[in-house]
Amino acid sequence: MIEYWSWWKGALALGGTTVVFVLLLDRMLGVSGSWSVVVNWREERKRQKTAAGLVANPGMVENALLAATQAEFGAQETAQALSNRGLPETSQSVAAQTAGWTTHLTFLLAMVVGGFLAAVFSGQFAFHLDLGEVHTRIFGSGWREWSALLFGGLLVGFGTQMGAGCTSGHGLSGVARLEPTSLIATATFFGSAVGISFLLEAVTK
Repeated sequence: MIEYWSWWKGALALGGTTVVFVLLLDRMLGVSGSWSVVVNWREERKRQKTAAGLVANPGMVENALLAATQAEFGAQETAQALSNRGLPETSQSVAAQTAGWTTHLTFLLAMVVGGFLAAVFSGQFAFHLDLGEVHTRIFGSGWREWSALLFGGLLVGFGTQMGAGCTSGHGLSGVARLEPTSLIATATFFGSAVGISFLLEAVTK
């Protein structure tokens, strides 16, 4: 029998993790976002190279913005606006560097290693290929069990991309900042989970 933490211990641990994550990496905690970066690591590496080039040559940003403004409003209007307001200062924040894909990979691997160490040191580690008695009773064993896992994973991936976040990004980081979209998304996450739990309990009786 697994002994779970008290609710207040879990709340402090999750809240503390979210705050420390922001302090150390200067970005919001989000597991699905990290997974997306790792999966698309080639595109992420190209983006990082482009961002590094813009930081090293801030004039490129200014020239690109100027060309886009002239194309949209015309060269004469743009020149008139610049003469009235003065040339804008170039800001390197436009091409600010973000955490690379290796940082996100390290974060994901650390979660796996952390869970493994927690299971080992608590004396609850046991290697098995099924997902537990309840999962086997509902979905069966063998290919049916793995098909349910694969289909569920695809739904989770689709949902996190469509909702622009997961339970960590919306439920922890977003709700802590009182973001309206995160409040709605988190209510949808947990409301759906509670409803499906009651449905499965009724179906499997």
